[in-house]
Amino acid sequence: MPKILMIALDGATLDLLNLWMDAGELPLLKRLFDEGTGGELLSTVPWATPTAFASLATGTNPGQHGIYDFGKLIGDDYTAFVPTNGRHIIGHSLWKLLSDAGLSSLVINMPMTYPAEAINGRLIAGIPYPGGSPQLCHPPNLLHDLAEHGWDLARNASDDLGGSYADYFDGLVDLVKTRGEAMAWLLQQDQPDFTAVHFLETDQAQHRFWQFMAGEPRHDPNGPHTDAILRLYHVVEAAMAQILAAVDDDTILCVMSDHGFGPTRHQVWLNNWLHQNGFLALKSGKGVRFKQLLYRLGLSPAAIREAAPERLKLAILQFFERQKGRALASELETGSSVQKKGLLDRLTERLAIDFYDLDWSNTRAFSTGTTAVGYVWLNVAGRDPQGIVQPGGDYEQTRQQIADALRQWNAVGEVLFREELWQGAQLDDAPDIIVRWAAATTDARYFQTRFSSHQLIKPVPNDYASHRPEGVFVWHGAGVRAGLTLDADLLDLTPTFLWLLDQPVPSYMDGRILTDCFTLDHPVKTAEIAPPTAKATDQMTPEDEEALKNTLRGLGYLE
Repeated sequence: MPKILMIALDGATLDLLNLWMDAGELPLLKRLFDEGTGGELLSTVPWATPTAFASLATGTNPGQHGIYDFGKLIGDDYTAFVPTNGRHIIGHSLWKLLSDAGLSSLVINMPMTYPAEAINGRLIAGIPYPGGSPQLCHPPNLLHDLAEHGWDLARNASDDLGGSYADYFDGLVDLVKTRGEAMAWLLQQDQPDFTAVHFLETDQAQHRFWQFMAGEPRHDPNGPHTDAILRLYHVVEAAMAQILAAVDDDTILCVMSDHGFGPTRHQVWLNNWLHQNGFLALKSGKGVRFKQLLYRLGLSPAAIREAAPERLKLAILQFFERQKGRALASELETGSSVQKKGLLDRLTERLAIDFYDLDWSNTRAFSTGTTAVGYVWLNVAGRDPQGIVQPGGDYEQTRQQIADALRQWNAVGEVLFREELWQGAQLDDAPDIIVRWAAATTDARYFQTRFSSHQLIKPVPNDYASHRPEGVFVWHGAGVRAGLTLDADLLDLTPTFLWLLDQPVPSYMDGRILTDCFTLDHPVKTAEIAPPTAKATDQMTPEDEEALKNTLRGLGYLE
């Protein structure tokens, strides 16, 4: 039976890799594709890190595992949210299934794995997680043992890597090198049946530095950051080479990405559209009218940020990403434990329209989420705290009315109802309407409970690129077909891993086994198992919740 090594390059896209492989810039990846089988890997909907890696861990779609975003709204006033993490995933992880079967795993920094599961092997949690938590790794002394060698795998790209682009890049490089060295050492200690390691740095480099590439508005042929993404991939290839040198010859390698990437030209604020079209209502008090006046004058938070001096742009962006957003009370907090608001928080609360300013008794729909697609939630009676849309005919009529109106907007490419995308027992937690934009370069990425812009859709000030659904994968090793190009779905990887490890594939998994990629004559075994439906029972402390939110702010996913 072979062993498996999966290297996840977050956000890697063939749009870049093909160019650089053809130019001889990425010889390792070029060899893997030439000698193996790979192509485009279609991500989940949404094509966002938490949803994609929850699907990878469980082999199921969001309708089964229940992760639709980096967070979900809670609370009676719709303004609080809880960050999703591994405890919210419904289903058994691949490494837990393998552990129960007596196989060993090494899982390093894979997203949505906090708190660390007790498995047959070793695990260090990936984003999002609260720094310093005793639940960051299994066994409990693993991070300490690595730290004795100078490797800190509890750091990630959401930490403060410096206020300049150069400092930020150097921080990403250090993270990649550290993980590569630590992985090689861990694999030299033993050879687990399944190994997975995640590099978030490729995603974050593309978010920050795509704007400087050739063809982009801020490109300078002689600028210091023009080739920053490529230079980071050079470091990633070196780390991959260290890892590959430490594994057995019978190891099958899978390099994959959870989604692709591309430039962003426009950003959308769906709540502005819902308000303008009569589905979302604001309160009529003096404070709200004053905020509306500021917006009419173009004094929204986004407009103010964009007016910042160019040389301070990254520092200000990172500052806002870490500080903005209210430290909201969670479902676990009492009046005595509510987090205190900071000065910036109080200022934006008084100047920016947010969900506190909505008249929920007249609001039929609202939008929030961190994904590139647009999420519309109906304000449903009996489901939502101040719901007014009645289940049944009123719900269906309102949902159809919103969908029909959205289809008249030229920014919209496709409008889907949740049951058209996802299936499973967790469908009740899904947004009611999903909007895919007409242009791939349009994004609605921030977790919006604040109306940070006064516009419906506006050009992006070149601060970031955004996710695309088309990721990448390649298999390499003994038994892998050579030089074959084909496309696959992210959900196909997990059942294929189980098949390669001679394990039965649970019948509830949604993907197919990629037998076409291999010359192996493994029998396909399935197990008729009902999908897990149990909800999480272990709860986070308020401090851990706020620490997770700070991680998401540092990555740029919270508004």
